[in-house]
This record gives sequence, C-alpha cells and structure tokens, in this order.
Amino acid sequence: MPLPAGTRIGSYEIVSALGAGGMGEVYRATDTTLKRQVAIKVLPAHVVLDPDRLARFRREAEILAALNHSNIAHVFGLETPNESPALVMELVEGPTLADRLAQGPIPPGEALAIARQIAEAVEAAHEQGIVHRDLKPANVKVRADGVVKVLDFGLAKAFDPVDGPAATAASTISIPATLPGVVLGTPAYMSPEQARGDRAGRQSDIWSFGVVLYEMLTGVSPFRRPTTTDTLASVVGADPDYSTLPSDVPVIARHLIRRCLEKDQRLRLKHIGDARLEVDDAIAALRSGSDRAGSAPRAARSRPWQLAAIIGTIALAALGGWWAGHRAAPRGAAPLIRLSIPSLDAPVALPFGVRRVAISADGMQVAYSAASRLWIRRLDRKDASTVDIEAWNPFFSPAGDWVGFFSTAGDGPGLKKVAVGGGAPVSIAPMSERPFGAAWGRDGTIVYATSVGLYQVAENGGGARLLARPDPRRKERAYAWPRFLPDGRAVLFTIVPVESIDTAEIALLDLATLQTTIILRGGTDAQYLPTGHLIYATGQALSAVAFDAERRQLRGNPARVPDLEMATAADNGAAPYDVSGTGTLVAIRPELSTDLRRAMSWVDRQGKEETLPLPPDRYSNPRISPDGTRIAVDLVGATRNVWIWNLERRSLTKLTDGPTEDLLPVWSPDGSRIFFASNRTGNFNLYSQAADGAAPATLVYAAPGTQMTNAVTPDGTRLIAVKNFSDLSVLHLTRHGRLEPLLNTGARTWIGAVSPDGKWIAYESQESGRQVEIFLRPFPDASGRREKVSIDGGRFPAWGSKDSGELYYVDPGGAVMAAAVTLSPSLTLGRVTKLFDWEKPPRGISGRPYDISPIDGRFLMLKPAVRNPNGFVDISVVLNWTQELQRITGR
Repeated sequence: MPLPAGTRIGSYEIVSALGAGGMGEVYRATDTTLKRQVAIKVLPAHVVLDPDRLARFRREAEILAALNHSNIAHVFGLETPNESPALVMELVEGPTLADRLAQGPIPPGEALAIARQIAEAVEAAHEQGIVHRDLKPANVKVRADGVVKVLDFGLAKAFDPVDGPAATAASTISIPATLPGVVLGTPAYMSPEQARGDRAGRQSDIWSFGVVLYEMLTGVSPFRRPTTTDTLASVVGADPDYSTLPSDVPVIARHLIRRCLEKDQRLRLKHIGDARLEVDDAIAALRSGSDRAGSAPRAARSRPWQLAAIIGTIALAALGGWWAGHRAAPRGAAPLIRLSIPSLDAPVALPFGVRRVAISADGMQVAYSAASRLWIRRLDRKDASTVDIEAWNPFFSPAGDWVGFFSTAGDGPGLKKVAVGGGAPVSIAPMSERPFGAAWGRDGTIVYATSVGLYQVAENGGGARLLARPDPRRKERAYAWPRFLPDGRAVLFTIVPVESIDTAEIALLDLATLQTTIILRGGTDAQYLPTGHLIYATGQALSAVAFDAERRQLRGNPARVPDLEMATAADNGAAPYDVSGTGTLVAIRPELSTDLRRAMSWVDRQGKEETLPLPPDRYSNPRISPDGTRIAVDLVGATRNVWIWNLERRSLTKLTDGPTEDLLPVWSPDGSRIFFASNRTGNFNLYSQAADGAAPATLVYAAPGTQMTNAVTPDGTRLIAVKNFSDLSVLHLTRHGRLEPLLNTGARTWIGAVSPDGKWIAYESQESGRQVEIFLRPFPDASGRREKVSIDGGRFPAWGSKDSGELYYVDPGGAVMAAAVTLSPSLTLGRVTKLFDWEKPPRGISGRPYDISPIDGRFLMLKPAVRNPNGFVDISVVLNWTQELQRITGR
C-alpha cells in the first residue's frame, strides 16, 4: 500500500511518490534534521518477510554507503521502522537517460560525454568490488547541468533470492507484471552470461555499458525484440547491426562498442577503466576532426615503456600493435612469439606442492609468487602490483578480477583471494593441511586440493565439502592440481602415487556423481584447452593429446611438446606453467630456476667454509647430534626420509622408511632417538625412532590438522611442535596427552628453540607487524615478559652452547647475527653482532636450514649447489602457443 504524504520514517517525512518497481517503491522525502530533500526506497514485502534476503540487503547497503563518487547517487543511511528497512538516498533531479532516449538518438558528442561519466561511476564501484548487474538507461539520471548520476548500484545482488546459480537462472529478468520484485537484469541490457543463468561479474557491466552507448548513438536497443524470449535469444545469438551507427561516430567509439559486446568473455574488454580511456580518445578525435577509418584505438597503440616492462627490451615495443591486430586475424596467421618477465626474485626451489605462476583466461594478467609475496602483472602495463602477504599457488577467477592463493599469513593458514584492483585479502576457507593447488569454476565455486583430498567451497567462503580422498589400497599418496572442464561439471586432477611420480595418473572427477575416471597414466598437472587438447607435465617437459571434453575421452596419441622445459617439482609433479584461453603460455624454466640440490658446509665465525664430503642433494633441516658426531637431515628422493651422516665414518645411512614424507628431524638430548613429522596417515603427525635404526618408527602424537616437529627441551621432557603451520605448542613426552598451546600470537609463529637452561624460548613471529622478528619469552609459561632480540628483522633462531651466551639468527639480507644473551641470574640482552654474510637461506624447506656444532661452535649450513648468475628468476611467456598443438598432435 503506497505511503501517504506526511508519513514519518525516522527523521524523514514523505512528500510524494516518485515511482515503483521490482526493487520497491521510491518516495521524495524531507530530511527534517538537515532540511534537505532525499529519496527513500521502501523494500517490497517479499524481501522484508525473507530473513536471509533482508540480512543480505543490510550488508549490501553498508557497502554501497562506502561509495563516494560524483557520478553515483549517494546512500545516506538505512532506516528501520518496524524492522522494515528503507534506504535513504540522494535525490537526483532531472530525467532518466531512458526519458532522454524516448526523444530519439543523442548526438555523438553528448552521448560520449554521458558515457564517460557512466564509465567513471562503474569504475569507482568495481574498484570497491561492487558490480551493478542492472546497468540500463532507466538507472541513469542526467541533471540539467549535464552531471550524470548512476542509481541502484549493487542493489540487484541484495535482492537476489538465493545466492547461487540455481536462483540466477530464475531471477535474471525484470518484468514487474510477471515477476514482481525480482531484479537481476533487464533482458535487453543483460550480458550473454546473465541470459544463460551464469553469475554476473564486472564484464557483465561492461556489456551493459556497450549496449547503453550503442542505444544512445542510434536511439534503439541492439537486442530488444517483441518478446522476452526473443530478446534473450538475441542477446545470446545475434550480433548488433553496426551499420545503424551514425557516420559521424568516431572509429574509436565503434571499436569500443564491438569490444564491449563480445559474447565470449575472453574477447570482451576486461576493465571499464579501459573503456573510459577509449571514450576520452573518441571525444578528442571528435573535437579535433582527426578521426578516420585507419585510426588505431588506444588499446592497439604500443607504448614502448609499457612493453619494455613486459620483455625488458625496447626492441619489442611493436608488440602492442601486433597484439591488437592478431585478435582480428585468423589464428593460423599469428606468429609464435617468446618473451620473458623478470619476477624480481632470488632463485627459489619449487618443492612440495608449490606452484608459483598463473595466467588469466584472457591472457593479459600474470600472477606469481616472488620474494615471499604475491605479484600481479598486467602485460600492457609497466609495473606489477604486490599483495603484502606470503602466498603461493596463485589462480585466477574466470573473469580475471580475483586471484586466489594459499597462505599461512594474515588470519591463519588457508585459501584466500584478493581483487586484482587492490584491497585486503579475503579468507575463503581455513586449512590445516598442505595445499596442492586450486581451480575457480564459472559457477562461483572453487575446487582445491590438500594432503587430505579434493574439496569444494563457494568463492565467498562457507563450509568446504570433501569430494574425494586418496585410496591407500591403490597406493595413492595425494590428489592434486584440480582443473575444471569447460562445462564446469567435472575436474581434472592428478593422483600422486606413494611410489615414483613417474607412475602418477591424470583422472577426472564428476562433481555430480563423485565418480573418478582415469584418463591417462604417466603424467601430472593436466589442463584442458579450448583448442580441444589436454596438456600435462611429464617430468620437466609438457605433453599434449587431443581430448573430447563432452565424451571425456582421449582422441589420438600423446605427443611431447618440443623446446619447452619447466622446473617441475620432483616429489608431486607440480608443474610451474599455465595457459590462457587465448593461447598464451607462461612457465618457469629449469635453467632459470634454482637447482634443488644443496651442499652442506661447515662455516666458522669469520665465514670460512669447509664443504662436507657428500654429494649435493635435496637436503633440508640438518641437525647435529648432541655429541657432535652425527648429522640428521631429511632428504627428498622418490619419497622424503630422514638420513644420518656419520662424520667420523663419512657414511650416509637411511633411517626412516616411510612411504610418503618423513621430515624435520630433531634429536633427543641423549642422542638415542630422533623425533620427526610424517604424513603416513594422511596428515602430518609426530613420530619417534631409535637413532641407530634398530626398531621401526612409533607414533608419538596424532590429531586432526598438521603437527610439525620443532625442538626438544634440554631436559628431554617436552617436544616443541608447530600446530597448523602457525602456532607453537608443547607435547609432554613423559606422559600421554594432548598438544598444549604454548604461543598463539594471532600471527604466524614458527621455529621455536628453548634456551640451554630451559627457562626461555626464542621464536620467530610476525606479531609486531609485517616483518618477521626474533623474540624471547619465558618457558614453559610464555604469557609473561616478551623481548625482541633482532634489530631489523630475523629468522631461524638457534642457541649456542651453555657457555657461549649467544643466540643466533639470520637477518633479511642473509647475514648470520649473534645476539649476546645473559640468562642467569636474570635475562639481559646485549649487543647484536654480524658474524658473516650467507647467501639468502634456501626456501622450500620447513624448518631451520642450519645448526651449530656443540664441539667447536661452527655453523653447519645448507647452500645452493648451483647458483643463478642472473640473480632472479624469469617467467617465460609464449604468445599464440596453442596453435602449435594442432601441428604437434596432428589434430
């Protein structure tokens, strides 16, 4: 029932009705406090009576209130009389753009000026993660002074009855006479993905922007037909009649409309900010009269400084013009072009489920992990942007507007995402297991892999669903590297075997039935390409085979891809490569990545080295026995196990024989036993084994999540462990019990070492800010005093002997530092002294990469066996790479 004049809603008094529609009734009202005119939108009854949609509307209103742009109608507040929300908004005087178009087409100069302001408004919203989803002339007002105001930003999402694809298909049409109150798009302005029932994203707004610009210039909607069904069919299957555009419309504007109205999202313009730049060029061309058919739009004009950033050389500055031209050229005519991107990182290893590089579906953005950070690089821009968080295994959303990744930083270990335009990382799913990759589906779900199995979770978070887990009866070690097939109903993944990775299998999981089908054997990390091929890793190379995605079966025989090698992780086949839907490949090549082998050396306090007489190999976490005669180290081969190097006999003996991974060895104080972590039962738990190997390993402690060994106290009664990658805990070895929390600082806390007198614990943590520092706290009660030991960042704390009075750590530059520490009669911190420079500690290991001899105080250190002379890792970029597949596979 309409509200009569004089009705009070909070401090607002209704003046008159302005209109009604699916989103409710709109009234002119007077703000009795500030003496101004406002617009009040009262929600329809079916929304008020639905608690879930009402709560979603409140949340959406909070987001909209944060928008502050001159071309967006402001949201002033939310009133809740009788628990029925009313949205208080800026009252925008003047006709809507629909009213203006009822009089006929708009001259190009005026139309472009309006389009520019619309683009600015949409760009501002997109930067805040808000998508309009119902951009049309009726939602645009043009004031008498020419200022454009876009209305109803994001409200379509708030009125969505169900947050999922099933609802989208039923609620994408706004027809008040038949579907009152359901507004997720108006047929003539909807994008093809909306018309098909898929989720609307930023590119959907770009489509609608193109429709509105076309209509302003011609006076007719390009897809409107007599019936809704015909209109939707036109949106999905028909092309606009571009011949109706007036002859005085600049070529640049014509080109822009075509790019906005590409039905394939991979070919559609990706960012509304680029549309704004194109409109600027069109306006300038119109004013100067210099526009002509041969003029190239902004997107096609090369800028040497941009392209130099992509390839590091001005000689390839013509790439931008070639890129614009090749989009319209036949695929077979495009040449194969190879480039490289410096990743701004020192050499790094790639073990244990870590993949560092991904490319967006449109081939224009690369995400990679470098310098312990996530970087996002648009290939047409000069610089990469960074997300200030430790991250790995990046993957793009289908529209390329988000990057997903795994991280143990921030609010704890888990799956996270960040908008490519900037902003804080958003958590999707917590995780206590080792990650093995993820894929983002077009239906708004993410399938990710951990050491437990394959999970599915909504892109906005919520409870994760376990889809499948390895079968120990088939000697399956892990499921890894999921990738969606085009229909979104199945994912490819790798079955990592207990034994050699050479026997890995590529399988397909049907998401409806959860049935698994083996596709091929002897490969890992598979990806399906729109060319109809399956590519996958075989060792350090790529192979390809024709694949029927509908029938889900191979066609023909696999073939090796020549002239391309990658730094594949040997333990699980993680391949650092990705291919876009447009045929661009990115990969990290082995000769530009670190050799995973490391040498062990003694280093004295002056930095003098003495290499141990054992061959370089994939050693990690060396620990010297209490009597100084043996070294325990974990070593990656076909499996990862703990080995013992006898310094006197110069012999290397395998201690553990787990079928998967045994790692992070620590000695008992008497040297009789070694404690280590192992994932023999799926997740990592704590084990113990006699150091002479006379008896098999025994389980010390098991629990859900991940437990990693760290240190044993000097009296041998407690084991310090890391729980779920972030918190230090204590296990009493003299009695059975649970793992008791020791330090939970709210930040990642790692590498704990108890002082020789057993009264203090040194540890590394980010609890004081972004940088990792070394701290001291009392032990075993760590709730009291806290002292910062490091001066300007530090990692890997280790105590010297009882008599040394020193605590050692490694600073961010790789220097080994010694901090003077007096423990008795009370704790006193002295000077911090630099001992010697060490090449930056090797990454890809879980614990401390050095130890200290109890005999002579020398440092036992791991060093790369092969150094990268460039000092950084290059990412190879190959344009038009997929055209090679037809030649290679013969299909």
